[in-house]
Amino acid sequence: MSLLNPKVGPVIGVTTEQTVRVMCGIQSAGKDAKPNCGWIRIKPADGDWEQPKQFRFNQNFFYTGVIELTGLRPNTTYCYQVGYNPTFSEQHIESESNWADLPEYSFSTLGREGFRFCFGSCLRNNGDERFGKALRVVKAFNEEKPLDMMLWLGDQVYNDMYLGLTINNSSTKDFKRLYRKFFDNQYVKDILCAMPNYMVMDDHEVEDSFKHGAIDYQDTKVNWLTKDKDRLINSINAFYSYQASHGPIFDVIPSDVPGVSYVKGQEHNQVPVRHYAAVDFGSIGLFLMDSRKERSSQGLISRAQENALLDFLNSHYKVKLIGTSVTFLADNYSNADAADNWKKAAEQRKRILDHMTKKNITNVFFLSGDVHSHFACRLNYEGKPTSIHQLVSGSLFWPTSFIINSIRWFKDDVRFSKAIYGASRYSISEPLSTTEYDFYASNGVAYVEVKESELIFEIRDTKGNVIISNVFPLE
Repeated sequence: MSLLNPKVGPVIGVTTEQTVRVMCGIQSAGKDAKPNCGWIRIKPADGDWEQPKQFRFNQNFFYTGVIELTGLRPNTTYCYQVGYNPTFSEQHIESESNWADLPEYSFSTLGREGFRFCFGSCLRNNGDERFGKALRVVKAFNEEKPLDMMLWLGDQVYNDMYLGLTINNSSTKDFKRLYRKFFDNQYVKDILCAMPNYMVMDDHEVEDSFKHGAIDYQDTKVNWLTKDKDRLINSINAFYSYQASHGPIFDVIPSDVPGVSYVKGQEHNQVPVRHYAAVDFGSIGLFLMDSRKERSSQGLISRAQENALLDFLNSHYKVKLIGTSVTFLADNYSNADAADNWKKAAEQRKRILDHMTKKNITNVFFLSGDVHSHFACRLNYEGKPTSIHQLVSGSLFWPTSFIINSIRWFKDDVRFSKAIYGASRYSISEPLSTTEYDFYASNGVAYVEVKESELIFEIRDTKGNVIISNVFPLE
Protein backbone atom coordinates (compact mmCIF):
# COMPACT_ATOMS: atom_id res chain seq x y z
CA MET A 1 0.00 0.00 0.00
CA SER A 2 1.36 3.43 -0.92
CA LEU A 3 2.07 5.93 1.83
CA LEU A 4 -0.50 8.72 2.07
CA ASN A 5 0.21 12.43 1.86
CA PRO A 6 -0.23 14.27 5.21
CA LYS A 7 -3.23 16.55 5.56
CA VAL A 8 -1.09 19.35 7.06
CA GLY A 9 2.42 20.29 6.03
CA PRO A 10 5.18 19.40 5.82
CA VAL A 11 6.71 22.31 7.70
CA ILE A 12 10.46 22.88 8.04
CA GLY A 13 11.29 24.29 11.46
CA VAL A 14 14.49 24.84 13.42
CA THR A 15 17.41 24.11 11.12
CA THR A 16 21.11 24.14 11.94
CA GLU A 17 24.22 23.03 10.09
CA GLN A 18 23.55 19.42 11.11
CA THR A 19 19.86 19.14 12.08
CA VAL A 20 16.38 19.88 10.76
CA ARG A 21 12.99 19.73 12.46
CA VAL A 22 9.98 18.66 10.35
CA MET A 23 6.29 18.81 11.32
CA CYS A 24 3.15 17.52 9.58
CA GLY A 25 -0.34 16.37 10.52
CA ILE A 26 -2.95 13.80 9.54
CA GLN A 27 -6.75 13.88 9.63
CA SER A 28 -7.16 11.29 12.41
CA ALA A 29 -6.26 7.71 13.24
CA GLY A 30 -9.43 6.04 14.44
CA LYS A 31 -9.23 5.03 18.09
CA ASP A 32 -5.46 5.26 18.32
CA ALA A 33 -4.53 8.39 20.25
CA LYS A 34 -0.80 8.22 19.44
CA PRO A 35 -0.38 6.51 16.08
CA ASN A 36 3.26 5.73 15.26
CA CYS A 37 2.64 5.73 11.52
CA GLY A 38 4.56 8.71 10.09
CA TRP A 39 7.55 8.21 7.80
CA ILE A 40 10.17 10.55 6.38
CA ARG A 41 13.13 9.93 4.12
CA ILE A 42 15.81 12.31 2.88
CA LYS A 43 18.70 12.32 0.47
CA PRO A 44 21.37 14.82 -0.52
CA ALA A 45 20.38 16.45 -3.80
CA ASP A 46 23.27 14.61 -5.45
CA GLY A 47 22.89 11.32 -3.54
CA ASP A 48 20.68 8.36 -2.71
CA TRP A 49 17.74 8.01 -0.33
CA GLU A 50 18.71 7.29 3.25
CA GLN A 51 16.92 4.84 5.57
CA PRO A 52 13.35 6.08 6.28
CA LYS A 53 12.68 7.31 9.80
CA GLN A 54 9.44 6.73 11.72
CA PHE A 55 7.61 9.27 13.86
CA ARG A 56 4.39 9.58 15.84
CA PHE A 57 1.29 11.75 15.66
CA ASN A 58 -0.65 12.78 18.75
CA GLN A 59 -4.39 13.21 19.12
CA ASN A 60 -3.88 15.75 21.92
CA PHE A 61 -1.99 17.94 19.45
CA PHE A 62 -4.51 17.82 16.61
CA TYR A 63 -2.85 14.68 15.23
CA THR A 64 0.32 16.56 14.36
CA GLY A 65 3.78 15.05 14.67
CA VAL A 66 7.30 16.42 14.60
CA ILE A 67 10.72 14.81 14.23
CA GLU A 68 14.25 16.18 14.30
CA LEU A 69 16.77 14.62 11.93
CA THR A 70 20.41 14.77 13.00
CA GLY A 71 23.83 14.09 11.51
CA LEU A 72 23.24 16.18 8.38
CA ARG A 73 25.94 17.90 6.32
CA PRO A 74 26.37 21.70 6.56
CA ASN A 75 25.38 23.90 3.62
CA THR A 76 23.75 20.99 1.82
CA THR A 77 20.48 20.77 -0.09
CA TYR A 78 18.42 17.71 0.81
CA CYS A 79 15.39 16.27 -0.95
CA TYR A 80 12.75 14.74 1.30
CA GLN A 81 9.37 12.99 1.31
CA VAL A 82 6.90 12.68 4.16
CA GLY A 83 3.94 10.30 4.40
CA TYR A 84 2.01 8.02 6.71
CA ASN A 85 0.75 4.45 6.64
CA PRO A 86 -2.81 4.13 8.01
CA THR A 87 -2.39 0.34 8.40
CA PHE A 88 0.57 0.93 10.79
CA SER A 89 2.53 -1.73 8.92
CA GLU A 90 6.32 -1.41 8.80
CA GLN A 91 6.70 -4.11 6.19
CA HIS A 92 8.21 -3.17 2.84
CA ILE A 93 8.24 0.53 3.82
CA GLU A 94 11.44 0.96 1.83
CA SER A 95 9.88 -0.20 -1.41
CA GLU A 96 9.95 2.63 -3.96
CA SER A 97 6.32 1.91 -4.82
CA ASN A 98 5.29 3.01 -1.33
CA TRP A 99 6.74 6.47 -1.93
CA ALA A 100 5.64 6.91 -5.54
CA ASP A 101 2.56 9.05 -4.83
CA LEU A 102 4.23 11.46 -2.41
CA PRO A 103 5.51 14.92 -3.47
CA GLU A 104 9.24 15.54 -3.26
CA TYR A 105 10.41 18.66 -1.40
CA SER A 106 13.78 20.14 -0.56
CA PHE A 107 15.47 22.18 2.18
CA SER A 108 19.02 23.37 2.85
CA THR A 109 21.03 23.13 6.05
CA LEU A 110 22.82 26.20 7.38
CA GLY A 111 26.51 26.95 7.03
CA ARG A 112 26.43 29.39 4.14
CA GLU A 113 28.32 32.66 4.11
CA GLY A 114 26.15 35.59 5.16
CA PHE A 115 22.65 35.47 6.62
CA ARG A 116 19.44 36.11 4.65
CA PHE A 117 15.83 35.97 5.76
CA CYS A 118 12.36 37.37 5.24
CA PHE A 119 9.80 38.39 7.84
CA GLY A 120 6.24 39.61 8.04
CA SER A 121 2.98 39.36 9.95
CA CYS A 122 -0.79 39.62 9.68
CA LEU A 123 -2.03 37.15 7.08
CA ARG A 124 -5.81 37.51 7.16
CA ASN A 125 -7.70 34.86 5.19
CA ASN A 126 -11.09 36.21 4.17
CA GLY A 127 -11.37 34.20 0.95
CA ASP A 128 -9.76 36.95 -1.14
CA GLU A 129 -7.68 35.56 -4.03
CA ARG A 130 -4.89 37.98 -3.10
CA PHE A 131 -4.39 36.15 0.20
CA GLY A 132 -0.80 34.98 0.51
CA LYS A 133 0.52 36.45 -2.73
CA ALA A 134 3.24 38.42 -0.94
CA LEU A 135 4.83 35.06 -0.10
CA ARG A 136 5.74 34.59 -3.76
CA VAL A 137 8.51 37.11 -3.09
CA VAL A 138 9.85 34.90 -0.30
CA LYS A 139 9.76 31.83 -2.55
CA ALA A 140 11.69 33.69 -5.27
CA PHE A 141 14.40 34.76 -2.79
CA ASN A 142 14.76 31.18 -1.57
CA GLU A 143 15.02 29.79 -5.09
CA GLU A 144 17.71 32.35 -5.95
CA LYS A 145 19.73 31.37 -2.87
CA PRO A 146 18.41 29.47 0.18
CA LEU A 147 17.06 31.69 2.95
CA ASP A 148 18.16 31.01 6.50
CA MET A 149 14.64 31.54 7.82
CA MET A 150 11.17 32.92 7.34
CA LEU A 151 10.17 34.76 10.52
CA TRP A 152 6.40 34.94 11.11
CA LEU A 153 5.72 37.70 13.66
CA GLY A 154 2.15 36.93 14.66
CA ASP A 155 -1.42 36.89 13.39
CA GLN A 156 -0.63 33.98 11.09
CA VAL A 157 -4.29 33.10 11.56
CA TYR A 158 -7.32 35.18 12.50
CA ASN A 159 -9.66 33.44 14.91
CA ASP A 160 -11.88 36.53 14.67
CA MET A 161 -12.34 37.05 10.95
CA TYR A 162 -14.65 40.02 11.42
CA LEU A 163 -12.89 41.30 14.53
CA GLY A 164 -15.37 42.57 17.13
CA LEU A 165 -18.35 41.45 15.04
CA THR A 166 -17.27 37.82 15.10
CA ILE A 167 -18.69 35.23 17.43
CA ASN A 168 -15.32 33.97 18.59
CA ASN A 169 -14.55 30.37 17.77
CA SER A 170 -13.60 28.28 20.78
CA SER A 171 -13.70 24.53 20.15
CA THR A 172 -10.91 22.25 18.95
CA LYS A 173 -12.89 21.73 15.75
CA ASP A 174 -12.98 25.49 15.20
CA PHE A 175 -9.20 25.77 15.52
CA LYS A 176 -8.55 22.70 13.39
CA ARG A 177 -10.68 24.23 10.63
CA LEU A 178 -8.96 27.61 11.01
CA TYR A 179 -5.43 26.26 10.78
CA ARG A 180 -6.15 23.90 7.92
CA LYS A 181 -7.34 26.84 5.86
CA PHE A 182 -3.98 28.46 6.57
CA PHE A 183 -2.02 25.33 5.62
CA ASP A 184 -4.13 24.67 2.51
CA ASN A 185 -3.09 27.92 0.85
CA GLN A 186 -0.58 27.18 -1.91
CA TYR A 187 1.48 30.32 -1.29
CA VAL A 188 1.83 29.35 2.37
CA LYS A 189 2.65 25.73 1.50
CA ASP A 190 5.46 26.80 -0.80
CA ILE A 191 7.19 28.58 2.09
CA LEU A 192 6.57 26.13 4.91
CA CYS A 193 7.98 23.09 3.11
CA ALA A 194 11.13 24.73 1.73
CA MET A 195 12.92 26.79 4.41
CA PRO A 196 13.21 27.13 8.20
CA ASN A 197 10.11 28.74 9.71
CA TYR A 198 9.99 30.50 13.09
CA MET A 199 6.61 31.65 14.41
CA VAL A 200 5.58 33.85 17.34
CA MET A 201 2.07 34.48 18.56
CA ASP A 202 0.09 37.71 18.56
CA ASP A 203 -3.48 38.42 19.58
CA HIS A 204 -5.56 37.12 16.67
CA GLU A 205 -4.38 33.55 17.23
CA VAL A 206 -6.73 33.86 20.22
CA GLU A 207 -9.02 36.84 19.64
CA ASP A 208 -8.80 40.55 18.89
CA SER A 209 -9.41 41.51 22.52
CA PHE A 210 -6.51 39.39 23.83
CA LYS A 211 -4.79 42.61 24.92
CA HIS A 212 -3.90 41.91 28.53
CA GLY A 213 -2.45 38.43 28.25
CA ALA A 214 -3.51 35.23 29.93
CA ILE A 215 -4.19 37.16 33.13
CA ASP A 216 -7.58 38.14 31.67
CA TYR A 217 -8.55 34.47 31.85
CA GLN A 218 -7.47 34.07 35.48
CA ASP A 219 -10.40 36.05 36.82
CA THR A 220 -11.99 33.81 39.45
CA LYS A 221 -15.38 35.23 38.50
CA VAL A 222 -15.11 33.54 35.12
CA ASN A 223 -16.19 29.90 35.21
CA TRP A 224 -13.69 27.48 33.65
CA LEU A 225 -16.50 25.93 31.63
CA THR A 226 -17.24 29.10 29.70
CA LYS A 227 -16.25 29.56 26.08
CA ASP A 228 -13.71 32.19 27.13
CA LYS A 229 -11.67 29.59 28.99
CA ASP A 230 -12.12 27.05 26.21
CA ARG A 231 -10.89 29.59 23.69
CA LEU A 232 -7.67 30.27 25.58
CA ILE A 233 -6.91 26.60 26.24
CA ASN A 234 -7.70 25.47 22.70
CA SER A 235 -6.01 28.40 20.97
CA ILE A 236 -2.76 27.94 22.90
CA ASN A 237 -2.83 24.20 22.24
CA ALA A 238 -3.42 24.88 18.54
CA PHE A 239 -0.50 27.31 18.54
CA TYR A 240 1.72 24.67 20.14
CA SER A 241 0.60 22.03 17.65
CA TYR A 242 0.75 23.96 14.41
CA GLN A 243 3.15 26.85 14.98
CA ALA A 244 5.46 26.15 17.91
CA SER A 245 6.30 22.42 17.85
CA HIS A 246 8.73 22.88 14.95
CA GLY A 247 10.27 25.96 16.60
CA PRO A 248 12.86 26.58 19.32
CA ILE A 249 10.62 26.70 22.41
CA PHE A 250 10.21 22.90 22.38
CA ASP A 251 13.09 20.81 23.68
CA VAL A 252 14.69 17.87 21.87
CA ILE A 253 15.32 14.52 23.52
CA PRO A 254 17.91 12.06 22.19
CA SER A 255 16.51 8.75 20.94
CA ASP A 256 17.81 5.22 20.47
CA VAL A 257 17.30 5.59 16.71
CA PRO A 258 20.42 6.81 14.88
CA GLY A 259 19.91 10.16 13.17
CA VAL A 260 16.77 11.09 15.14
CA SER A 261 15.91 13.25 18.13
CA TYR A 262 12.40 13.53 19.55
CA VAL A 263 10.71 16.87 20.16
CA LYS A 264 8.72 17.19 23.36
CA GLY A 265 7.81 19.79 25.95
CA GLN A 266 10.16 22.12 27.71
CA GLU A 267 12.33 21.74 30.81
CA HIS A 268 10.82 18.31 31.64
CA ASN A 269 7.27 19.59 31.19
CA GLN A 270 4.85 18.14 28.65
CA VAL A 271 4.22 21.57 27.11
CA PRO A 272 6.27 24.79 27.13
CA VAL A 273 6.32 26.82 30.33
CA ARG A 274 7.51 29.88 28.39
CA HIS A 275 6.97 31.12 24.85
CA TYR A 276 10.23 33.05 24.38
CA ALA A 277 13.53 31.64 23.16
CA ALA A 278 16.97 32.63 21.89
CA VAL A 279 18.36 31.14 18.68
CA ASP A 280 22.07 30.95 17.87
CA PHE A 281 23.19 31.66 14.30
CA GLY A 282 26.90 32.04 15.02
CA SER A 283 27.76 35.74 15.03
CA ILE A 284 24.03 36.54 14.77
CA GLY A 285 21.55 35.97 17.56
CA LEU A 286 17.75 35.96 17.42
CA PHE A 287 15.55 36.51 20.48
CA LEU A 288 11.94 35.49 19.91
CA MET A 289 9.89 37.47 22.40
CA ASP A 290 6.50 36.60 23.84
CA SER A 291 4.91 40.05 24.04
CA ARG A 292 1.37 38.70 24.28
CA LYS A 293 0.70 35.87 26.76
CA GLU A 294 2.78 37.25 29.66
CA ARG A 295 1.19 40.69 29.76
CA SER A 296 0.29 42.04 33.18
CA SER A 297 0.16 45.31 35.06
CA GLN A 298 3.95 45.00 35.45
CA GLY A 299 4.71 45.04 31.72
CA LEU A 300 4.32 43.30 28.39
CA ILE A 301 6.74 40.55 29.40
CA SER A 302 7.51 38.85 32.69
CA ARG A 303 10.55 39.77 34.76
CA ALA A 304 12.01 36.37 33.89
CA GLN A 305 11.71 37.12 30.18
CA GLU A 306 13.04 40.64 30.67
CA ASN A 307 16.12 39.22 32.38
CA ALA A 308 16.55 36.68 29.58
CA LEU A 309 16.34 39.52 27.04
CA LEU A 310 18.96 41.55 28.92
CA ASP A 311 21.25 38.51 29.03
CA PHE A 312 20.77 38.16 25.27
CA LEU A 313 21.64 41.82 24.75
CA ASN A 314 24.82 41.29 26.81
CA SER A 315 25.82 38.31 24.68
CA HIS A 316 28.71 37.93 22.23
CA TYR A 317 26.60 38.26 19.07
CA LYS A 318 27.77 40.91 16.66
CA VAL A 319 24.20 41.43 15.41
CA LYS A 320 21.24 41.03 17.75
CA LEU A 321 17.81 40.48 16.19
CA ILE A 322 14.77 40.72 18.47
CA GLY A 323 11.44 39.54 17.13
CA THR A 324 8.49 41.06 18.95
CA SER A 325 5.00 40.93 17.47
CA VAL A 326 4.24 44.53 18.48
CA THR A 327 6.49 47.52 17.77
CA PHE A 328 9.10 48.15 20.45
CA LEU A 329 10.43 51.62 19.58
CA ALA A 330 7.66 53.11 17.46
CA ASP A 331 4.62 54.60 19.20
CA ASN A 332 1.43 56.05 17.81
CA TYR A 333 -0.58 58.96 19.17
CA SER A 334 -3.12 56.95 21.16
CA ASN A 335 -3.08 57.23 24.93
CA ALA A 336 -1.13 54.60 26.84
CA ASP A 337 -4.21 52.86 28.23
CA ALA A 338 -5.54 52.31 24.72
CA ALA A 339 -2.21 51.19 23.27
CA ASP A 340 -1.71 47.57 22.29
CA ASN A 341 2.07 47.80 22.05
CA TRP A 342 5.10 48.76 24.13
CA LYS A 343 3.65 52.17 24.91
CA LYS A 344 1.52 50.21 27.36
CA ALA A 345 4.67 49.11 29.23
CA ALA A 346 6.63 52.37 29.23
CA GLU A 347 8.51 51.75 32.49
CA GLN A 348 9.67 48.30 31.42
CA ARG A 349 10.69 49.56 27.99
CA LYS A 350 12.69 52.37 29.55
CA ARG A 351 14.60 49.86 31.68
CA ILE A 352 15.56 47.96 28.54
CA LEU A 353 16.52 51.14 26.69
CA ASP A 354 18.61 52.34 29.64
CA HIS A 355 20.36 48.98 29.77
CA MET A 356 21.34 49.17 26.10
CA THR A 357 22.67 52.73 26.32
CA LYS A 358 24.46 52.21 29.66
CA LYS A 359 26.18 49.10 28.30
CA ASN A 360 26.79 50.72 24.89
CA ILE A 361 25.15 47.78 23.13
CA THR A 362 25.27 48.10 19.35
CA ASN A 363 23.79 46.54 16.22
CA VAL A 364 20.37 45.80 17.71
CA PHE A 365 17.40 45.41 15.36
CA PHE A 366 13.87 45.08 16.70
CA LEU A 367 11.73 43.22 14.15
CA SER A 368 7.99 43.77 14.41
CA GLY A 369 4.74 43.55 12.50
CA ASP A 370 1.17 44.07 13.77
CA VAL A 371 0.47 47.58 12.41
CA HIS A 372 -0.33 46.60 8.78
CA SER A 373 2.38 48.93 7.49
CA HIS A 374 6.12 48.83 6.76
CA PHE A 375 8.98 51.16 7.72
CA ALA A 376 12.40 51.45 9.34
CA CYS A 377 13.64 53.96 11.90
CA ARG A 378 16.61 54.51 14.22
CA LEU A 379 16.74 55.10 17.96
CA ASN A 380 18.20 58.43 19.05
CA TYR A 381 19.55 58.99 22.55
CA GLU A 382 19.70 62.60 23.77
CA GLY A 383 19.43 63.69 20.16
CA LYS A 384 22.32 61.53 18.94
CA PRO A 385 21.87 58.52 16.64
CA THR A 386 22.53 55.00 17.91
CA SER A 387 22.97 51.70 16.07
CA ILE A 388 19.64 50.45 17.44
CA HIS A 389 16.82 50.23 14.91
CA GLN A 390 13.17 49.30 14.53
CA LEU A 391 12.28 47.35 11.36
CA VAL A 392 8.56 46.83 10.72
CA SER A 393 6.80 44.61 8.22
CA GLY A 394 3.10 43.91 8.44
CA SER A 395 0.79 43.10 6.72
CA LEU A 396 1.41 40.13 4.47
CA PHE A 397 -2.26 40.48 3.59
CA TRP A 398 -4.86 42.83 4.96
CA PRO A 399 -7.76 43.49 2.54
CA THR A 400 -8.39 47.20 3.04
CA SER A 401 -7.26 50.46 4.61
CA PHE A 402 -10.76 51.87 4.65
CA ILE A 403 -12.33 50.83 7.93
CA ILE A 404 -10.48 52.86 10.58
CA ASN A 405 -6.93 54.10 10.85
CA SER A 406 -6.31 52.14 14.05
CA ILE A 407 -6.40 48.93 12.01
CA ARG A 408 -3.56 50.16 9.80
CA TRP A 409 -0.97 52.72 10.85
CA PHE A 410 -0.17 55.53 8.44
CA LYS A 411 2.90 57.73 8.54
CA ASP A 412 1.14 60.53 10.40
CA ASP A 413 0.04 58.06 13.08
CA VAL A 414 3.61 57.36 14.23
CA ARG A 415 5.54 59.58 16.63
CA PHE A 416 8.55 60.03 14.37
CA SER A 417 11.14 62.58 15.60
CA LYS A 418 9.37 62.79 18.96
CA ALA A 419 10.21 61.49 22.41
CA ILE A 420 9.35 57.87 23.08
CA TYR A 421 6.44 57.66 25.49
CA GLY A 422 7.73 57.43 29.07
CA ALA A 423 11.38 57.82 28.03
CA SER A 424 12.03 61.50 27.33
CA ARG A 425 15.74 61.10 26.52
CA TYR A 426 14.92 58.74 23.66
CA SER A 427 13.27 59.36 20.31
CA ILE A 428 13.03 57.68 16.94
CA SER A 429 14.17 59.19 13.67
CA GLU A 430 12.01 59.97 10.70
CA PRO A 431 11.32 56.83 8.62
CA LEU A 432 14.44 55.82 6.71
CA SER A 433 14.79 54.79 3.07
CA THR A 434 16.97 55.46 0.04
CA THR A 435 13.96 55.09 -2.26
CA GLU A 436 11.12 57.45 -3.07
CA TYR A 437 8.95 55.91 -0.33
CA ASP A 438 9.94 55.70 3.33
CA PHE A 439 6.61 54.37 4.64
CA TYR A 440 4.38 51.76 3.00
CA ALA A 441 0.80 51.30 4.20
CA SER A 442 -0.10 48.28 2.10
CA ASN A 443 0.64 44.56 1.75
CA GLY A 444 4.23 43.40 1.43
CA VAL A 445 7.09 41.49 3.03
CA ALA A 446 10.52 42.33 4.44
CA TYR A 447 13.87 41.02 3.25
CA VAL A 448 17.00 41.27 5.41
CA GLU A 449 20.58 40.38 4.54
CA VAL A 450 23.33 40.56 7.13
CA LYS A 451 26.84 40.98 5.73
CA GLU A 452 30.20 41.46 7.42
CA SER A 453 29.91 45.23 7.81
CA GLU A 454 26.29 46.10 6.98
CA LEU A 455 22.67 45.02 7.23
CA ILE A 456 20.40 45.43 4.21
CA PHE A 457 16.67 45.95 4.81
CA GLU A 458 14.08 46.02 2.03
CA ILE A 459 10.33 46.04 1.78
CA ARG A 460 8.97 44.34 -1.32
CA ASP A 461 5.39 44.67 -2.52
CA THR A 462 3.38 41.63 -3.63
CA LYS A 463 4.89 41.84 -7.14
CA GLY A 464 8.46 41.90 -5.82
CA ASN A 465 9.12 45.60 -6.40
CA VAL A 466 11.47 47.31 -3.93
CA ILE A 467 9.43 49.93 -2.06
CA ILE A 468 11.70 50.71 0.90
CA SER A 469 15.46 50.11 0.97
CA ASN A 470 18.15 50.75 3.58
CA VAL A 471 21.75 49.80 4.21
CA PHE A 472 22.69 50.07 7.89
CA PRO A 473 26.42 50.04 8.74
CA LEU A 474 27.39 47.63 11.52
CA GLU A 475 29.68 48.80 14.29
